[in-house]
Parts: sequence; structure tokens; C-alpha cells
Amino acid sequence: MKIDKTSFVPLYLQIEQQLTERISVGEIKPGDPIPTEAALCDIYGVSRMTARKAVDYLVRQGRVERFRGRGTFVVKKALTRKVNLPLDRHLTSSELAVEINAPIENRVLAFERVLATPDVANALQVPVGTALHYMVRLRLLGEEPFVYEQCWLLADLFPDLTPQHLQTSKYAYLRSKGYEPAGSNKQISAELPANEIRLALHLSRDEPVLHAHAISEFTDGTLFEVSDVYYNQKHYSFSIRARVKGKEQK
Repeated sequence: MKIDKTSFVPLYLQIEQQLTERISVGEIKPGDPIPTEAALCDIYGVSRMTARKAVDYLVRQGRVERFRGRGTFVVKKALTRKVNLPLDRHLTSSELAVEINAPIENRVLAFERVLATPDVANALQVPVGTALHYMVRLRLLGEEPFVYEQCWLLADLFPDLTPQHLQTSKYAYLRSKGYEPAGSNKQISAELPANEIRLALHLSRDEPVLHAHAISEFTDGTLFEVSDVYYNQKHYSFSIRARVKGKEQK
């Protein structure tokens, strides 16, 4: 296997093209590992950065997938679920499970009682130091991570909240306590996630997520939760209903 170092085609693309060809003809089969970055350096006589860019490009194309501590493998041919997420309304994990007709696992990664920082206190319009439940959840369909969620919830309203409640439906628990969520104000951006979030969602280093920062309220107007939700865009498409303001033009 050779590459042309005098070509106008970047070296990493030449390597990517050769690896793609080997995958396409079945030389490297679904589920098989591809050569490591160190091996690619030896095979092609290139730098580690060039080898990494070639592998990153394959990851972005969805041809291979990285697994921490294991290596990079050709993606197995399987039906990929793509969920449409309406950005103008709240979709709970229970509603999502009904929509795709498949169970969703809520995996609780962290749950602790904390004190409100100035930013969170300002968002919830409560004093700094107010007691909060802080939680981190990872939503999965099978073994595929869909959503990484961080939340700060008023603790005094829900003193008996446990991780077990979060493994099912958080909103069902809130309703069982007599509170009805009304909605949230969201700020949405596309960004590169922090390393912890990237690894949890099985993303490559330069793969963006959709980040929704939300402040939620009950029907009585009480602000009760601040959340940061990160969506794995490989499994979501996003939509919003746009309305024309004012009378219809003639």
C-alpha cells in the first residue's frame, strides 16, 4: 500500500480512500478493527497527526467507530434509528419511547445534593446556596447513547427523590407530587462537547452536538429546574414549526 506524497490530494485523504476501499471490498469486515494510528504511521510513513485525521474522517462518515480502550472498528451494518426531535416542545424519554416504539434506558451517572451557584440561582430566581438535586443521566437505546443530560432541580420541593425515580420518568415523579410541568425556555447551539460528554456519547474529537440549555417551570409559574442537554446528532434530526407573524400577505 502506497500513497503519492507529490499529489495534490492530502495524505490523510489518500489513506482514508485506501481504507474505505478495503472496507468496501470486504477485506476489512464489519466488526473488524482497522489498523491503529501507530500502524498507519508505519505502513504509510506519515505523522501521527496525518494518521489521526484519516481515521477521524472515517469516523465522521460513519464507516468506523471508536471504542475507548479497545480501538477503532468497522461499523456493523444495522438499522440506524433516527429520531425526529421537535425543538418547539418538550419530549420526555417516555414519550420518545412511545414515538420510536422501543424502550429507552435512563442510566444515572451522578446524583447528589448541591448548593446553587450564582448562575443557577439567578436562572431559578432563588438565593445563592439554595439546596438542589444535581443529576447526570445518559439515555440509551440498546447500547447506543442518544442523550447526555445534566440537571439542577429544587431539592426542598422533592426531598424523597432518588436515582430510582430517574431511571424511569422524572416528570412522572414530579406529577405524582402534585406538580405539573408547563414547559421551558431553551437556548440551543451546536458546539463541540467537553471530553466527558464526548466519550459518553461515543463521539469523535471534532464531532459536534446540539446543546439545549433550558429553564423549566410549572403551571403556577414556579421555576424548578435548569438543564443542559446534549444530543447525539447521529441519532437525531431536528425540526421546528415556523409561523408567519401578522396577517397573510395578499
